[in-house]
Amino acid sequence: MTLGNRSGRNWFGATVLIAVGVVGLVANFNLIPREYLDQAWKLWPLIPLGIGVAILLRRHRDDPAA
Repeated sequence: MTLGNRSGRNWFGATVLIAVGVVGLVANFNLIPREYLDQAWKLWPLIPLGIGVAILLRRHRDDPAA
């Protein structure tokens, strides 16, 4: 694993945490109608699915023999 890959992973994690924090703040201040958040929450299975696909693609890119 190179430093570039590790750094990219750290940026991804930080971005996800910031996004979750922003959504939480916006929800607490009622800037987004509750119905929108309820609808968005129904899509939560896309999060682990996307993470799994990203892992597979990264492994395939890092190991051309696979």
